[in-house]
Amino acid sequence: MKIVNKYLEVRIYPSQMDKNDNGEKIASINEIESNIGIYRFIYNKELAFINYFRQLLKQNGYEDKLWITQSSCDVILKMLRQEYAFLEKAESSSRQQSQKDLVTAFKRYFKHDLKSHYPVLKKRKNTQKFTFRIMNNNNNIRIQKDKNGYYKIKLAKLGLVKFKTSKEYKKLLLKGSNPNDESVKIKHVVVKRVNDKYYAVFNIECIHVPVKIIGPQQQLGIDIGCSKLAVFSNGKEIPNLNLEKETEKIIQYQKMMSHHKKDSNRYKKAKKLYHKWMRKLVNKRNDYYDKITTCIVENACFIAVQNENIIAWKHNKFLSRKLQLNAPRKFMDKIEYKAQWNNIGFVKVSKNFPSTQTCSKCRKINPNVGGIGNLGIRDWICPKCGTHHNRDVNAAINILNNGLEIVGTTMQ
Repeated sequence: MKIVNKYLEVRIYPSQMDKNDNGEKIASINEIESNIGIYRFIYNKELAFINYFRQLLKQNGYEDKLWITQSSCDVILKMLRQEYAFLEKAESSSRQQSQKDLVTAFKRYFKHDLKSHYPVLKKRKNTQKFTFRIMNNNNNIRIQKDKNGYYKIKLAKLGLVKFKTSKEYKKLLLKGSNPNDESVKIKHVVVKRVNDKYYAVFNIECIHVPVKIIGPQQQLGIDIGCSKLAVFSNGKEIPNLNLEKETEKIIQYQKMMSHHKKDSNRYKKAKKLYHKWMRKLVNKRNDYYDKITTCIVENACFIAVQNENIIAWKHNKFLSRKLQLNAPRKFMDKIEYKAQWNNIGFVKVSKNFPSTQTCSKCRKINPNVGGIGNLGIRDWICPKCGTHHNRDVNAAINILNNGLEIVGTTMQ
């Protein structure tokens, strides 16, 4: 057994009213929107203050001397609470999380992380970032029955809210709501609005029981690509998911948005439908990847994949569209964390390893078949030993062999 962190996304249905017929406090749309706005307000005000202070230091040659810490942001938040009385209406942990997120953003920036940039102001019209976070303190986030006997989610001072989810998720959340049950703990919840729909994303800490390997214990090398989602060292293949219907709808509404004036009624209608189909595409892909990766983990005792440079692939105009649709990095990440959860050996082979060019029999490197420019070559014959190779299967075998060498074992 292993303690792991999981995220559970639950659809919630906030009410137009603050109280129900029984006089119980319920989460209203106005309160949720108010917390979203206050979260963004605190983040932007603190960032504006830091930017102003950095500008003053820069003028005097001390720009590198400024470090953004939690204590410095606490001082700014205290000043803001004294100046703006409406901030007291927000949930307390939501106010604190706003500045914690800002501090985290600056830490990533100062570490010179390639994926991180200097923090920017959160825009009100950015529909993908309408969120706020509530920490679970003293079991103030839980599932409980209302006076009518229906299960509702209790969101701290916001009150009760109706929800809809699977039986499995509901069972986990009920365990996390019981303070005497140590097997599941609710850490925090992120409330978000996406395309006029509200969701609560629970971060839970629970005990995970590793899956039983139902098939023969296999050592698998996986070659991840664009034409096929994955090819295994045993010769099996996984095709890409058919997303033609969703793609056509997304392109259709993108064109409609380009033909209408921005922020007009028709533009907003097209934008709403665009986000609806984007979410359908993402949900369909996530469901497909979850089922496949679970099946892979249940039939393997060791997995090796190549740490592909996906960013470099995106510069190729013939591959970029497929990469956006298929998101191979998400597929790799799911395999990795599921392998770790279930105590299955997992190795990432270096992206510079010539898996495609190397003959899996004699280890002769053939530079004429590797690289993005030679993707049309699907089969080749080794010039040294004369072995006929399928490009992807050969690469998967080489990835497995190299992965086994890394962990210091030999292929069985």
